[in-house]
Amino acid sequence: MNPALHREHQLARSFIHCQAASAEFDCYIEPQGPGLHHLFVLRVNGNAWVGRKILQHSDPRGWYVSSVLKPWMLLGPLVQWQWGNQGAVICFRTVSAQEKEAAFANALTQSNSALSFPFPALDDGGREFVCPPDFWQWNPALAALLDADEAHFRQYCSALLKTLSAPGAVILDPACSTGELITHLAAQLPDRHCLGSDRSASMIEHALERHGTSAVRFFLADARHIAKSDVRCDVLILRFLNAEVMTRKDAQRAFQDMLACVNPGGTILLFGHTPVLLAVPHMAHSLGLELVSSVAARPGHAELFEFYRLRVPVPC
Repeated sequence: MNPALHREHQLARSFIHCQAASAEFDCYIEPQGPGLHHLFVLRVNGNAWVGRKILQHSDPRGWYVSSVLKPWMLLGPLVQWQWGNQGAVICFRTVSAQEKEAAFANALTQSNSALSFPFPALDDGGREFVCPPDFWQWNPALAALLDADEAHFRQYCSALLKTLSAPGAVILDPACSTGELITHLAAQLPDRHCLGSDRSASMIEHALERHGTSAVRFFLADARHIAKSDVRCDVLILRFLNAEVMTRKDAQRAFQDMLACVNPGGTILLFGHTPVLLAVPHMAHSLGLELVSSVAARPGHAELFEFYRLRVPVPC
């Protein structure tokens, strides 16, 4: 086992069993390296909490990284954050497990709550790491990984869109990957029109083979160019403006380019397997979009995940 992975396993075992007295001060150090992009900040009720994404475990899957965050991943309310030769030195106030769970619950009731991941994944040269194009070519292992990691998104999206969208609405997933998510929505929302596209021909071939009898219309297209076509939608699902998929600069450009796809009054849902790269509140303000919410959780689950819901204004 390589040293980085060994450290991740050690952290997973220590975090979940960590017990600390409330109202004390503590310090956590994240050394320079691949763990930096797992640090996150949760803002709720005007306070900043700091945490660290940790490996999770289940019997069928073993150890895995998920976009779902758990309360025990919180360190505590942030006191000070510094950078030095040691890496990121984070000072925080210790709290009980119950206080961490309350912070997660409160985040769901406040419209201005937000999650952010300050550090992107970096390559050996210190640049933003982006998976090579051939990584996204379909293969059974990749398909199984992607499908397992988005189960919570499928569940949450279908429940949300049952109340958020109307019969006849067009739902577009312009980076549909294996097609599982958009096919799930089509099955749960049979009176909506669901479209799925991807720039990977192998992914579209797989989606057509696996879901060809569904109501989804699959087609080959680069999401960044789809706004130049005549495709328009009432719900735009963006789950590729994420770390390891592209750079922050490219994500900003792609987001702005795709706004033309959405009808006035329409909805944009922004999420993904890895952290969203955009500074969403800032972009929403600069582009005249309404930011409705930034975090979500499935009913009955003590969890949070990034899930931005934006509304396109209707011209006066």
